[in-house]
Amino acid sequence: MAKKIEKYNLRITSGTTNEIVYADSDLFNGKNYKTNHSLYTQLDKKWNRLNISLGARYESFSLHSDDKHFINGDSINDFSAGKPVFRTGINYQAAEATYVRASWGQGYRFPSMAELFISTNTSGLEIYPNPELKPESGWSSEIAIKQGVKSGKWMGYIDIAAFIQQYDDMMEFSFGQWGGPDKPDGGVGFKSINVGKTRISGLEISINGQGKINPNLSINVIAGYTYMNPISLDLDYVYTESINGYELTYRNTSSDSTMLKYRYKHIAKADIEIVYKDISIGGSMRYNSFMKNIDKIFTIIGGDGEDAQIPGINSAREKFKDGDFIIDLRAGYQITKTARLGFIANNVLNREYMTRPATMMSPRTFAVQLALKI
Repeated sequence: MAKKIEKYNLRITSGTTNEIVYADSDLFNGKNYKTNHSLYTQLDKKWNRLNISLGARYESFSLHSDDKHFINGDSINDFSAGKPVFRTGINYQAAEATYVRASWGQGYRFPSMAELFISTNTSGLEIYPNPELKPESGWSSEIAIKQGVKSGKWMGYIDIAAFIQQYDDMMEFSFGQWGGPDKPDGGVGFKSINVGKTRISGLEISINGQGKINPNLSINVIAGYTYMNPISLDLDYVYTESINGYELTYRNTSSDSTMLKYRYKHIAKADIEIVYKDISIGGSMRYNSFMKNIDKIFTIIGGDGEDAQIPGINSAREKFKDGDFIIDLRAGYQITKTARLGFIANNVLNREYMTRPATMMSPRTFAVQLALKI
């Protein structure tokens, strides 16, 4: 529902969202029911070149499981949580093509069914449930400037933003010896756990432009770079214990505790496409810097000896310590108004790379695509 009050140049937007999820799967340990309801209101006010917005939302979650779970000393099968969150932002047009913006907002996320109940095996590694997982909450803030650019036949913009995000009880899949009902002595695998207070700060630059060379020929460019500094705010906080009673902290479970696990400090992307009449040719580039921090246990069981449980992890990390550089190419032809033929080549350099230890991504692949609009 939206209402505009012309006298005060004010717009009020209110509404509700409602989600009901039912899952009946051995993967999630039986039958589970989840509901998510929210009420929200946002005020938008404009003064000449200044726009201000204020918003509030109340999130309410509930979950029922047919199976009872042992949580905080009680055997229960119903979970519920709720919390109000707030946000505010401003946008100021400093010049004809220059915009300055700033925002601050809170966030709240209830664990998904997968994070709470999933129990499976993938590539020989167990994935364990964690019904004791707590909701994740936090806040984020941004300050940025967006500058329009025009030069000859080229038009576009440059956007530069500095951001900071802070979390309480951040949820993270962590590798360790967790065990389970069918493995009381412990088993190695992943489980989603709350790792405490964390902070992610950084800078993001994006460029978007188009050059109209002539009525039949144009060039589109999209590029971006992100620098992040994701850290734990308390490296010695004991967030859980393994099956054998070993206390786990971010310091003693990390291969490099100077940043959060499975994160990149530098990410760069670029995409260029040339369009001539009904023919298009394009390419994209992706770069991820070296993933400095992984679960320390991977470096122990991932050696190169005969007794290694997952051989080759350490040598692979040493081999690819300069990061991943992936190039994809594509071409397309608009046959008719409703039919388009495409050819796609992914990872044309046939680079070896992993998004996580022991998770090798696809080699060079080719695909032919026919898209029809109905």
